[in-house]
Amino acid sequence: MIEVIVFVLVLMGALLAWVTISAKRSMAYVFCNATVSAWEAKLLSEARLMELVETQSITNIFSALDETEYRPQFTEIQRGGEVDMIAVEKAFMENLNMRYSELLSMVPRERKDIVMKILQRRDLMNLKTIVTMIHEKVPPEQRIHHLVPSPTMSQERLEMLASAEDFNELLEFLKGSEYFDVVAGSLEDYEKIGITAMISALDMNYYKNLWKEVLKKRSQRSILKSMIGYEIDSANIKLILRLKQENARPEEIEKRLIRPSHELTEEMLKAMITANDIRSAIHMIRITTPGSVLSNAITQIEREGVQAAERALDEGHLKLCRWLGLTKFFSIAPVISYIKQKEAEVKNLRAIIRLKMDGFQPQKIKEKMVRVPKIEL
Repeated sequence: MIEVIVFVLVLMGALLAWVTISAKRSMAYVFCNATVSAWEAKLLSEARLMELVETQSITNIFSALDETEYRPQFTEIQRGGEVDMIAVEKAFMENLNMRYSELLSMVPRERKDIVMKILQRRDLMNLKTIVTMIHEKVPPEQRIHHLVPSPTMSQERLEMLASAEDFNELLEFLKGSEYFDVVAGSLEDYEKIGITAMISALDMNYYKNLWKEVLKKRSQRSILKSMIGYEIDSANIKLILRLKQENARPEEIEKRLIRPSHELTEEMLKAMITANDIRSAIHMIRITTPGSVLSNAITQIEREGVQAAERALDEGHLKLCRWLGLTKFFSIAPVISYIKQKEAEVKNLRAIIRLKMDGFQPQKIKEKMVRVPKIEL
């Protein structure tokens, strides 16, 4: 009898400990995700974006943005005459940097590393811009204007990298970082086929390391695998379709893919690479999540080409992230969902302004926008 009582007490103690630990982990996300939900509510609706598309002038768009969270960054933007697109881009990037810096300060410690790795994509963007400008011999003093502020890299560090006269000096600045071996290892291919070799190497390195971080996680691994895995599969699909459009050789395409992928098997990737046309390529991956997204949009893709496929993949990713953000509230999912929605909003706003500058009609602008799918619970 005593043994039974002891067993029951031990069982109850273990259960109480499990409940306490689970509650503690969940509570760590309450403040963070409640704040993120409030930010998400302030994102511009699709209807509001469509109103901006129909706006007669870019000055009116700036005035409309004064009523949003972009106001602090847009106060210095010139409202008359020719639009300074570099200043506009800078304003959007500063807004993103401000929001992401706030986000990093709130994320629970146990997930801060993965969020930092996701946000380090801005460092990747900057490094790709720098190596491209070195390749194109853009003077060092002009490069900093084309870079974006980052919550994971100081402005001083960014300016130092941008000041490199050539790849040898850039490598000196990159010593001790994860990018040193990547840039150094891609120089031989760079000499043969150009800057795309280095760009691809940087992309592959980023996603490979991001995927390693995901697979190391024990808690919430399935959520992270779904969200990040889709992004990696999507990146490979986009790369294959773009390079096939450019008539790249199969072996060249295969060499530039991100591995390991998530749902896409090696057989699927090879089948896509050797497919005769875009419909056949999509058919090869129809049983995967991104393949299903593309299959549903095949008519539009055949009519509009690779850009329509890329847009469908982006919208599919947003839908997945929003679904997980809503149904897995006590996790990192709402944070990642917000990051992706915020990036989509900025991408759409930049596209609206740029395309209006280029004289595109509203209907054409709408066709190029990424829609954030509605979620019905």
